[in-house]
Amino acid sequence: MSKVSLIRLSLLGFLVIALVTPSANATRKSVVLGGEADIPNVQTNIEIQELGRYCVEQFNLMEESEQGNAESIADTAVLNPLNFSRVVSAQKQVVAGLKYDLRIEVIQPDGTSRMFDSVVIIQPWLHSKKLLGFTPVATPVY
Repeated sequence: MSKVSLIRLSLLGFLVIALVTPSANATRKSVVLGGEADIPNVQTNIEIQELGRYCVEQFNLMEESEQGNAESIADTAVLNPLNFSRVVSAQKQVVAGLKYDLRIEVIQPDGTSRMFDSVVIIQPWLHSKKLLGFTPVATPVY
């Protein structure tokens, strides 16, 4: 067989393989690199629920330390911390680690529930988990 025939045969084989093999993009959802992605089944995802519990605990610890630095410890937030109820929704984003945006329902000291938006970043290679934000939702959407 001549060199030209071998090249044509190789090229033909490549084209056949390319036509019958689905592309990577055709077999999975389109995801923007670095974009946020919804996490499915949040209610039953034990890891996400534990991450929400961690966020509430860290918030309570920060509130306690801020009050400990103050002259008066009359604030009921320290005496009656927030109690974790559940993570309602979650998104994940790949950054310098994994950033999670969580919508968390908590039980306040008076027994009412309230929603908070939380941001936490995990860097497994550093064994690091850090709460970046924990803010009340002005108009909760359930």
